[in-house]
Formats: sequence, structure tokens, C-alpha cells
Amino acid sequence: MRQLYLAIAALMFGICAATPSHAAEWITAPEARTADDAKQEVALDFRRNVSLDRKPQRFLVRVSADQRFVLYVNGVRAAAGPARGDLAHWRYEEIDLAPYLRRGENIVAAKVWSDGRNAARAQISAGITAFSLAAVDPAQAALIDTGAGWRVRIDHSRSVGNGLAQLNRQVGQTYYVSGGPETIDAAMLAQDWNAPHTASAGWQPAATALDGPAPWQMVRDALPQMRYDRVPSGHIVRSSGLEGRRFPAGKASVPAHSEATVLIDAGRVLAAYPVLRVSGGAGAEVTLTYTEALYDPVKRSGGARGPRVRFEDRARVDDGLALGLTDSFRPDGAQNREFAPFWWRAWRFVEIRVKTGDDPLTLDGLETYETGYPFAQKGRFVSNDEELNHIWQIGWKTALLDAHETYMDTAYWEQLQYIGDTRLQMLLSYDVAGDPRLAVQALEAFDHSRQGDGLPQAAWPQAGTNVIPPFALLWIGAVHDFWMRQPDTSVVTRALPGMRAVLDWYAPYLRESGIVRPTPDWPFIDWQPGLDGMTGRNGKGPDSCIITMQYYGALRDSAQMEDALGDSHRAAENRTQMGRVAAGLQSQCWDAARGLYADTPDKATFSQHANALAVLFDLVPANEQRTVLDKIVLPGWGIAAPEGIVGTTYYFSYYLARALDHAGMSDRYLDLMQTWRGLLARNFTTWPEQLEPSRSDSHAWSSHPTSGLLTYVAGIQPDAPGFSKVKIAPHLGNLHTLDAAMAHPGGLIETRYSLQDGRLHATVKLPAGLSGSFVWAGQVHPLHPGSNRIRINTENAE
Repeated sequence: MRQLYLAIAALMFGICAATPSHAAEWITAPEARTADDAKQEVALDFRRNVSLDRKPQRFLVRVSADQRFVLYVNGVRAAAGPARGDLAHWRYEEIDLAPYLRRGENIVAAKVWSDGRNAARAQISAGITAFSLAAVDPAQAALIDTGAGWRVRIDHSRSVGNGLAQLNRQVGQTYYVSGGPETIDAAMLAQDWNAPHTASAGWQPAATALDGPAPWQMVRDALPQMRYDRVPSGHIVRSSGLEGRRFPAGKASVPAHSEATVLIDAGRVLAAYPVLRVSGGAGAEVTLTYTEALYDPVKRSGGARGPRVRFEDRARVDDGLALGLTDSFRPDGAQNREFAPFWWRAWRFVEIRVKTGDDPLTLDGLETYETGYPFAQKGRFVSNDEELNHIWQIGWKTALLDAHETYMDTAYWEQLQYIGDTRLQMLLSYDVAGDPRLAVQALEAFDHSRQGDGLPQAAWPQAGTNVIPPFALLWIGAVHDFWMRQPDTSVVTRALPGMRAVLDWYAPYLRESGIVRPTPDWPFIDWQPGLDGMTGRNGKGPDSCIITMQYYGALRDSAQMEDALGDSHRAAENRTQMGRVAAGLQSQCWDAARGLYADTPDKATFSQHANALAVLFDLVPANEQRTVLDKIVLPGWGIAAPEGIVGTTYYFSYYLARALDHAGMSDRYLDLMQTWRGLLARNFTTWPEQLEPSRSDSHAWSSHPTSGLLTYVAGIQPDAPGFSKVKIAPHLGNLHTLDAAMAHPGGLIETRYSLQDGRLHATVKLPAGLSGSFVWAGQVHPLHPGSNRIRINTENAE
């Protein structure tokens, strides 16, 4: 039965455990077998000659490493990986080498490395620096499989520092876990290691890496290779000590015994591999500092010793400080030396500092290779309001910035796939790209991360543990989102046992009163005082009405999926539990005098969070929902809350928007956009984590308006599981024209609206097989596949 399941999963997803028809060795350097790889960084160069009597049409190989590899064929970058996972789900990349191979002699080479104690938190490792490559066709195995015939050398040119310590020194106390700064010493660099002929020293036969069973359970990576696209590096916005201004596209020089600084603005925050080319400069010191924006040289947060803060205008240069992760390069005086950190960096501004000795240095150029998941934009939002269009585009760019082998909360600071963030990022993948593969990866990664107690980790993959119990409830919501938007029910079916485990974990924490009592670990809700869980860790806080509502919502979502795909008895049990919870919330958390739900049973604080969830989950009767929401939202002030109400952050305002829509108040959605309009005025190119002072300017959880503008303004929403039906109910506000499209599993849902002469002119195009309804001003019109033209008098419109 298990083999049958694996075979079916392999056909459907390509991510199940896979056993090649033959096994290639895991190889390493002999010295690395005795080194303490788990703590020390190690970089290895592998190469093998492959002789072919003709150019093959296909040459599929399966490649993996611990921790990372970049594969080259005849000097050309062919692949990188493996995509991050855990030891029980260690990825291999399946790559066709045929486009890179030729008749005669070929060189297949791989750079393999582990970063030891300074690895990114998201990087799991078995503590063995090793490499494996196997031909899919057994007939080609003798030509290329790792084992005899492969040679290896240790690359001593690279060392890795402590990233958090470096950031703390530069910007003050902060949180950073994305991996360490790299130092490259050109004197030990073998620039020809992957060339057809190498003169570099230290090559020796590769050694078997393992004496026993492999610690990695291999699964095929279902994702495509990440982008590696050359993009413009930007332009100089400030420099000193530099001779010539053609850099970064051309050359500039730094005289001997001098110092130079050049600040380059890429024009937007991006994730990319920088490649700096230099000549000469023996004995010089070169550093590259990457930052999302420049820091104010005077202001600090929380007093004179607090962390530094950025300029409010993210495009401002003036005397701003370039502070951040800093890589170092030590030239050896040779011509056309290439400095490239092994892992990509995130930046808008990069500052290059040079201090020369006796030998002048020439900066030959800076190349930038952007990376990320290769999403293709299919959806669109183009209106007569350019600010709204810009908000939509920046959200999409932020989503791209934070999408790689996993979703990432921030490409700069953490690079971790958190449930709370990822749920919102998935929506953009569905709505704009129509590509659910990264979302499936995330849903299953969280499921795989569950340990003995049944809860998934708050972020996965990661080295270590980080449990945020409310995020486990949001994971159930994310599975429900997938169920409503994607037709592949097998993803949901596989998640059902995990969802049951989460709800079973919570059940003992429900008091007789119907309220969830404090639980172990971190009860994070939102980055607001009292809701951030910082004082309530490990069962020390008060009972939470908000977490109880999240539990209620997870019970509801799970019951719907159980009814459709799982166990109807379990669905009934969930609904019985929902009744207990609803009664508890009404008796313990509803404040009749204020007409609002409180955050805790003592009714000391009230928030948008509690009341948005109460409306969204129909804990507030339908005829009272507008009244409740009117009390927690200030019309025309974005997501700001009235006095006495704790407001949502950029992140949690997603649930506020959903509540407005649920209550029939989607016409207020454009009011929420005032908050993002304010960010436009400060020249953000990707969205920040939170209100100032914001640590991160690269947080995709703030990008949900890119989905929301399509959902609430263009009005496109699924009206049945699997997006098998659509409901389109636009709320155009003051817009006169709108051309919007949302990706759908069957194609593209396209809408065009024009308000003129007191009439709405709407054209809706639906993919083949999709039907639905169009709602405007209380009128309902059927929609059929293909083109639908609708004309409605707007006199009685909302």
C-alpha cells in the first residue's frame, strides 16, 4: 500500500521519496571526513571528465549536496540547490545536462559548501559536507556518477563570519539569521577550478562521505530552478576617492595608498548575486555593504544607545549611512579577479569601500544576477488611479523578492518560511501567477515539521525549533485557502491528519468556560503591545479571546474540509466544539456596554483583531456586523484605529479587510489603502515589516493588497471549492476605469470596468468550463465561459 501511495504521489507531484535504479556515492574530501563540519565552514571543488562520442539528446542527472551546490558543465552554470528541506525530506534536483554537453571531452564540476555554525537559520544540515550526482539512465551511470573518477580540492579562499554579531555592531541590537558575511582571499582562489584545464593545486581523488546509512531521505524537488538573471546594477549616487565614473557598468580606479567609497543605488530592493570584478590591488581591502535603505546618522530608536533608524524617505542619500551585512575581498594583484559571495544578498544600496596599499586597484565592473522563484505575472490591476496601480505593483515585487526555494518572511533579515507570513504570500502566488507549486511545498513543509506533540513549527525548514501555537491554526486556514482556490484535493487530503493533530493539541487547553487558556510556547498574534506574546510565553499570559477566535475559525475551516473530503463524524465533533467556544466567547469576551468583543475576559483592552475575527467567523450576528466594524475603523484613515482600540499592523489588516468584505462593506476597502498610499510618499520599493521604526523593508506579509485589490475592488472571488465557480462583485469607489485580471487554475479571469454617463460598462472573460455570477447594486447577473458584457444603471449603486 505504501509503495502504491508513493507511486501515485510521484506521478502527481514529483516530490515523493524516490529510489534511483542505481545508487551513486556521496563523496567528500578526505580531510572533510575528519573535520568538525557541523561547526566549521567547508567549501569543496569537485570535477570530473565526461567523454562522449556524440552530443546526447537527453542526459538527466539527480544532484544533491549538504549543504549547497552549484553545478557547472563546461564552465557554464547549469543548476543550483538543493532546495531547502529537512533531513527526512532532503531534495535532489533533476537536471538535463544535454544542452551543456558536447561531443568529445566535457568537464562537469560542482562547488559544494557548508557554513557550519554561521549557516542561515533556515538551512538544516546533517553536519556532513558531501555531494551526490547520479545519472537517471543506468546506461550513463559509469560516465558521470559520483564515486571513482571524481576529484576534489578544498577551497581555502572562503571564510564565513557571524552575521548577527556584525549587524548588532553596525545598527544596534537587532535580529538577523540569514547567514553570515563572506570573506574571499584571492591568493587562495582557484579561478580555473571548473575550466577545461586547471592549473590549481590540491586536487585528489574524492573520498566516500559515509560509512553507514545516509542521514538524508531523498525526495525529488518539485520546484523549478531559481532565476539567475543579469539585471542592471544601478548607478552611483555618492562617491569619493574614485577616478572615473563609468562604474558599475565600466571601469574606475583607486590609486595606491588611498581610500575610496562608492555608493550604488539599484533603484529597488532586490535579491541577487553580486559579482565584483577587479584588477591589481595587491594587499588592498575591499568590502561590500548591503542595505535596504540608508540610516540616519543622528536618529536612533529608544534613545542615544538604541538601534539606528533609516531615513523616512527610502530614496534619500545625503549623508546617510550604509549599514548592513558586509562581505570582504582581498585582491592578490592579478588581473580580472572575480569576487562573488556563494549565497545571494538583498539590497537597494550597496556601498563598496576600497583601501589600497602599494598597488593601485581597478574596479572593472559590478554585475548583478537577480534570483528568486520564477513566477510569471499573469494577473494585473490597471486603473485610472496611478497610486493604486503602484501599490499593486510594489506588492507583487515584494512577493517576488521573498519567494525562493521557500517563501521567506524577509529576504534580508531572516529568510524563514513562517506560517503567518506564508499564508498571505500564497494568495499572490495563486491570484497573480497562477502557480501553486511553491504553496504546496510550504503546506507540506509545515505538515512535515510537526513533532511529537502534533503542532507544526512556526517556521520551516529551520535549524532548531520555534513553536507559535496560533500559527498552527493559521496553517489550517492556509489549507482551506488552497482548497477554495485550487482543484487538487489530494493536497488537502494529505493535510487532514495534521489538521486533526493541531485541533487535538488545542482541545485540552479549552476551559470549561469555553475560552482557550494559556498554552506552552509563544502565543504571538500581531506585533502590537499585548498581542505580541512577549510577556505571555509558556503559559504565563492571560486567557486570550483572540486566540480562542482563531481556534474557532480553524474548527470551522476543518469541519468544511472534513465534510467534503474526510470524516463527517470528525466534522460533527468540530461543530460541537465550535458551539462550546462560541458560547464561551459570548459570555466571557463580549462587552455589551461597548458593543465589542474584548481581547481578554477581563475586558481591559479592545482591538481591531478581536472584532474583525468575530465578524469574519459570524460570532457577531449578520445584522450587527456593520455596527461593530464602524466602531473599530476610521473612514479615510487607512488601517488606523479609533482611540481606545488597538489597531492591526500591515500584516493583520488582511483579516480586517476580510471582515469588511464578509460584512458587505467591501466599499470601504479602498479606504484601507490610505496606509499604503502613505508608504508610496516615502519611496518604498518593497513593503516594510511594520510601522516605523521598521527593521525590515522586505516583508511580503504587507503585500496582501496586491491580492486584495483583485479580490475586493475588481471583486473576483471563488464561489465554490477548487474555484469551480466564481463570484464577481466589484467595488470601484471613485475609480472610473479598471482593467484587472486574476489567475485561475483554468486560465485567466479578466474584467474591464468603465463608469460613464451614469452607467457601469463591464466586460468579464472567464476560462473554459468556468461559470458564476456578477453582482452590482443588488443585481445579480449570470456569467458563462468566454466573454460576458454587462451594462447597469449606477443610480442605485453602492
